[in-house]
Amino acid sequence: MMKKRLTAILAVFLTITLLIGCSQESGSGASSTESGAGNGSGKPKVAVVLKGIDQEYFKLAEKGAKQAFKDLNVEGTFLAAPTQTESEKLINILEDLLNKDPDALVVMPSTEAAVPVLERYKQKNTPVLLIDTDLDWEGKTTYIGTDNYTAGQEAGKFLASKLSKGDKIAILEGVSGTEVSEERVRGVKDVVKAAGIKIAASQAADFDRVKAVTAMENILTANADIKGIFAANDAMAMGALKAANSRNRDLPIVGIDGTTDALSSIAEGGVTATVEQQPYDMAYKGVENAVKAIKGEKVEKKIDSKIGIITKETAAEKLKEVKEILNR
Repeated sequence: MMKKRLTAILAVFLTITLLIGCSQESGSGASSTESGAGNGSGKPKVAVVLKGIDQEYFKLAEKGAKQAFKDLNVEGTFLAAPTQTESEKLINILEDLLNKDPDALVVMPSTEAAVPVLERYKQKNTPVLLIDTDLDWEGKTTYIGTDNYTAGQEAGKFLASKLSKGDKIAILEGVSGTEVSEERVRGVKDVVKAAGIKIAASQAADFDRVKAVTAMENILTANADIKGIFAANDAMAMGALKAANSRNRDLPIVGIDGTTDALSSIAEGGVTATVEQQPYDMAYKGVENAVKAIKGEKVEKKIDSKIGIITKETAAEKLKEVKEILNR
């Protein structure tokens, strides 16, 4: 009898232990998912961390990373902050991940605030590859992404082609202080000023569609003679369109990214154009070059991704491509 009772107690103990272990493994939160084999697989361990996951742009990058995990036989981990304005959460993710000792880190940072924790990866001889957002940090293995100043210039050239000398434009900036926003805005400003176009207002809207509506409504109230709008991403371009439409203003609006909402709008004659980016390819190449770095192979210090202007003539075709990536 005593032997049976001991056996039953042991079975209960083992069950509780297993449940606790499962609970701990699944407690990383809704903003993270993991892909790949378990520890001890012998595969290179590559972690991909994004500054946000709340917009389609980031979901395209997620698709690229996870496809690379499969194609390159990588033990991959994917993590992301809830939104790109929550830089502290991104830093916390990076700090927690450091203890798991990935062989390489591919990261889309938000601001320079991430540099101290990235430096700790460097001290552990872990290659750090930046995608989408560059940082003024010598420790990076490479930067893979758009030259944001050039992207701003391309947007500025297209917008200027729709206007005349002396016309005024409004600019919707992204998150204040971020390299992505500042470089895009600088590129636009340099081009339009050289074309004799005036900047009536330039206001941050955090790359957010809802905030862009409010910001644009305020700008249009104060500047009724605006003839065009540049938004530092497509989400804000869509917000600007809503604000302009509410006032029956038909204004050329140019964004940056190439997301499905903007592409649909462009095809239908809403937003005028966008500068296409390649978040899927950035993340895929990030994993690809991380594997090279782990093997000790040469990785270029900067890998520029393609950009291009998408207009009404090309939007429908591009929309189909993006939807295929997203399985829509």
